[in-house]
Amino acid sequence: MQVQVIYASRHGASKRYAEAIAEALDGEAQSLEQVQSFWGDAIVFVAGVYNHKLNPDMLELIQGHRTDLYGRMWAGVAVSLLEDEKTWNGERIGGPIYVRQYLGLFDRPPLALANFPGAVSLEELTEEEKAEVAEVFQIMGEDPHSVDKIDTEKVWTLSNRIKEIARQC
Repeated sequence: MQVQVIYASRHGASKRYAEAIAEALDGEAQSLEQVQSFWGDAIVFVAGVYNHKLNPDMLELIQGHRTDLYGRMWAGVAVSLLEDEKTWNGERIGGPIYVRQYLGLFDRPPLALANFPGAVSLEELTEEEKAEVAEVFQIMGEDPHSVDKIDTEKVWTLSNRIKEIARQC
């Protein structure tokens, strides 16, 4: 199975996950700026979350190429700080919400959807972003420095699920 893994990454976490997924699937990871065409048996989209929505550039890429993506096997990954659904300032936030944002963009169900914990390099963030991250981590009851590397078990699980479902299609 040939797999194209397309990622949108501002701080590097989505890129690292995309590269790990591509390696597990014997595929190729490309930033959305590198994408010139869609190829392969399946496409995996990996996008970070900003202002509680999937990366807008990734959403724009998918929406702008719906006809090219019609009928393709796909999987979607959201890379976010929150794995579970929470309420923050009266707004529902968290991984399940971000992952579901992929669903309305395609004509067929996904091979898999997943939310991976975002690896945050606090040194790269603005003061405003640091304050928001700190507030979100207060909700989670964790230290912002606790999310700093790829969850290889989740990558492995997602990759195996994609392979298994793709074989059945």
